[in-house]
Amino acid sequence: MTLVVDKFRTLIPPRAKSSPSGWTSFNAPCCGHRGHSVDTRKRGGLRFDNGIVFNCFNCKFTASWQPGRPITNKFKNLCKWLGASDEDINALIFEALKTEAPDYVPTASEHKVEFTDKPLPEGALPIKEWANQSSALLSDLYPVVEYIVGRGFDPAEFYWSPAAGYESRVIIPFFYHGRIVGNTARKVTDGKPKYLSDQHPHFVFNIDAQKEEQQYLFVCEGPFDALAVGGVALLTNDIAEQQARIINSLGHKIIVIPDQDEAGLELIKRAIEYDWAVAFPTWGDDVKDSADAVQKYGRLFVTVDAIKTAQQGEIKLTMALKNLEQKLKRQYNN
Repeated sequence: MTLVVDKFRTLIPPRAKSSPSGWTSFNAPCCGHRGHSVDTRKRGGLRFDNGIVFNCFNCKFTASWQPGRPITNKFKNLCKWLGASDEDINALIFEALKTEAPDYVPTASEHKVEFTDKPLPEGALPIKEWANQSSALLSDLYPVVEYIVGRGFDPAEFYWSPAAGYESRVIIPFFYHGRIVGNTARKVTDGKPKYLSDQHPHFVFNIDAQKEEQQYLFVCEGPFDALAVGGVALLTNDIAEQQARIINSLGHKIIVIPDQDEAGLELIKRAIEYDWAVAFPTWGDDVKDSADAVQKYGRLFVTVDAIKTAQQGEIKLTMALKNLEQKLKRQYNN
């Protein structure tokens, strides 16, 4: 790394948090200087990739520097807001000039976005590969297949294992760049825990299935919901900074399709913070999530409905959120 990066690292707040993907998060120093509310939720993101990239998810301020380029005014302001003195900034400018020399060779980045491989549960195989096994095994597998088909999915897309604790579960592998980097196993009968999961923190499910040419990216809570609409899943009703960066990096129009319950209300609140659009589906009261909606109405209806009912912007979403809260209360009281 260059001396510019080394000097800039000294400006990073001591309570900053680093993620496995290489991002460093801290309270963005820019918001108050740009007429926005002061950030208290660590919405500032910093990354070192042969240079420096800063992103604020609160006021949308960005600044960056790469070797071979001069220090910009926006980058100077970032340094100043982080506490750099005029002397410090002049030193950064001087060091940046050195990188413009013809014989300068930048070093490789020390950070890389990656999720390491994780094994599936012991004995797990694609369900289609169990077809010729003994009848004893098939008797355990049958309820799993019945559950998958009952929810409108193709059993061939899932895995199963006869291992203790997994015989009554459907296994959903998590792929990243074609590799299995985790999984979740959903119980198909009564009992807890509902899910047994082995996953990296803040992973985005079904990211490999997204295409560069697509216009919309549907963001759901659960994996079955994501598979039903061809979108991605947060695997929770919260949105982590790392997940937001992964999703935003795809460059599509983002539409969140929340579950129609209390958990979905919380997801909408988080989507407002990221300025994402949120769909307010016209499903019947008996339909609670995207997977059930697709099974009842079909994928085409559900996705077009999500696009048509999508709202964006804090004012619009706050009003729509209140209406949904009232609707859910009426359903609960009935």
